[in-house]
Amino acid sequence: MTERRTDGSITVTICTMDRPEILERTLRALEGQSDRDFDVVVVDDSIPPDPGAARRAAAGERFRVVRGDGEGLSRARNQAWQAADSEWVVYLDDDVVPDPRWIEHLRAAMAAHPEADVVSGPVVADAVEGGDDLVVTIVEVERDEVLAGPRVRPWLIGLTVAMAIRREVLERLGGYDERLGPGRFFPSAEDVDVNYRILRSGGVAFVTTAPVARHVQWREPPALGPHFRGYMTGWTGFAMKTLRQGDVRGGLWLWALGVEDLLRMAGSAVRRRSLLRLRVAGYKLVGLAVGTVRGLLAPW
Repeated sequence: MTERRTDGSITVTICTMDRPEILERTLRALEGQSDRDFDVVVVDDSIPPDPGAARRAAAGERFRVVRGDGEGLSRARNQAWQAADSEWVVYLDDDVVPDPRWIEHLRAAMAAHPEADVVSGPVVADAVEGGDDLVVTIVEVERDEVLAGPRVRPWLIGLTVAMAIRREVLERLGGYDERLGPGRFFPSAEDVDVNYRILRSGGVAFVTTAPVARHVQWREPPALGPHFRGYMTGWTGFAMKTLRQGDVRGGLWLWALGVEDLLRMAGSAVRRRSLLRLRVAGYKLVGLAVGTVRGLLAPW
């Protein structure tokens, strides 16, 4: 068995495509970190390549750009960890802005919990002022907590929009399933699939309230329904993958969590008298059906 690497080294990895202004904002936030002892790897699927990222790579030894091959986000995430030479791979989406002490707090949590394979914190969003709206991809962390075991809901240990994973764990598990995620047949759930496999293999996560990141909400309300349909299609596809690969109990449990999420959205629509949430619930219902059928038929 390989001895666990414990040098505390960190590589922040960002996968991006055709969003140079959004990426630049996130890179500026990394430049303003109180702890600057980390490398940065950007996997760029942009066409043409992002010139701003290329200029940064040319100017700094600790900043690298890897040319993506346009095969989806999971492929880019795999290219990111494969390009990293550090104990920890810290994933950050290009539309997520970390607080100035984000790296500092992550590093403190890593040192305090050497048993952890994953470290993550809250991902917040700006409050919606009036109107009928819905935030996308936030992570709520109410207290510092060690999480382990195959029946921990996989999103509770973090989402790849902003979380740290030991590189050796990604290598051992084979990284992200490139059949899942944006740009693929199942357009989401690549991160919860990794989380589930980490937990099933005996991995440990530490979640903490300290390292806060903000997910910028740039999607307009009409785009939210199709977006959440993609989330549900990926989730139920991932559930059927789990079932088809022999973990029948786990697959059915994950699928039931999808149904629970759909019912929660429908109930929220009724309580808030929200037409947007009602439309999103309808899109989620379609995603649940499509993902289930695709997942049952796919050659996993």
